[in-house]
Amino acid sequence: MRSTRATAATDQTMVRRINELLILEHMRGRDGLPLSDVSKETGLSWRTTNLVAEDLVAAGWLRETAPAASGVRAGRPARTFQFAADVGHIAAIDIGSGTVSVTIADLAGEVLQRAQQDVPPGADATVRIAAVADTMSGALSRAGLESEAIWSTTVATSGVVDPAGTIAKSVVLPGWDGRNLGDELGRQFHGRTRVENDCNLAALAEHWYGQRSDDLIYLLIGTRLGVGLILHGELHRGASGAAGEIGEIPELGWNSAAQLLAAALPSANTVDRDLAAAAVFEAARIGDQVAVAAVDTFVDKVARGLIAMVLTIDPAAVVLGGSFTHAADLLIPRLNEHLRRSSVRAPVVSRSRLGDDAVELGALRLALDAVLTSISSLDSATPLTPMTVRNLLAYDGTPATTAAFNTT
Repeated sequence: MRSTRATAATDQTMVRRINELLILEHMRGRDGLPLSDVSKETGLSWRTTNLVAEDLVAAGWLRETAPAASGVRAGRPARTFQFAADVGHIAAIDIGSGTVSVTIADLAGEVLQRAQQDVPPGADATVRIAAVADTMSGALSRAGLESEAIWSTTVATSGVVDPAGTIAKSVVLPGWDGRNLGDELGRQFHGRTRVENDCNLAALAEHWYGQRSDDLIYLLIGTRLGVGLILHGELHRGASGAAGEIGEIPELGWNSAAQLLAAALPSANTVDRDLAAAAVFEAARIGDQVAVAAVDTFVDKVARGLIAMVLTIDPAAVVLGGSFTHAADLLIPRLNEHLRRSSVRAPVVSRSRLGDDAVELGALRLALDAVLTSISSLDSATPLTPMTVRNLLAYDGTPATTAAFNTT
């Protein structure tokens, strides 16, 4: 049996850790706060707040800053503290068919550097991985950081990503099938590396920053169609990461829908489908009957899969993202009409307010969640220091699985 003294010491250690986490979470992402404000807003006594803040300064998590000028004031100036957001960094990598992009942010989520590199759409996986490494190196250099400064990285890619970070299937990127990006890039970048489907990341971003619904369908609508699902406030991936891959049903026509739309006009741009589709949408707006019929056919195919998912999960909202959202004025009324006719309760369909930033925002947030989860998972007897957390996130050959992250 443990002694009363040992139990009391353990309890005090746990309470202190709870207070440390409370103050850290309260300070992260905010400007310098007077100690009295931190005490008042967290509900901790001034003495406890002062002691914990000093420990967090000593550990490297907080910095004491000069108080803001507020005119003549008698007595000692208020102590002011700020979260040391640059103690660690996170990264988002977006691997597309024609580009690779890297975004670096601090632990407050503030973007410090972006870099992008074009990649031939037909490039093999080796060329694409090399482009990722080169783009990351350039972004780090411009940000004045070493690779070890990145604690956590999220990689966005098309295709079905299994829980271990292996691409189970990709119809967009050549040579991607069977590749374990989490392992390959984790060894290159040292820190925790999580691979996620790009539509899933956009859905998470909509849940956190955009539509903010706990039950939604993110519908990528463009030269390719894709889906991300949020159920009960959490990303729904399914057992193997293939949830939402309704385009696999050939009878729905999802895989050919955008191609047929883009080819609807005789003058169609055969090289750039986005430009060709934009011309069709523009012609439909002015009443061209061929273009109107092409848009109707495209929406009909999209709606078949969407209705099946709406009837299955009953979402509160459907959010449209992707390169065709500029035609939301044509797409949303038609989708609404299909849903109204075929759904028990038609959800709200809207255009994404996050636009092209959705995948990046979702990737950064997931990378940051990995850091926050690691901080909160430390045993109360383990010192809460940046180095401890950094070591916990260091790549050790173990895949960053879906269970390792909190996405709520």
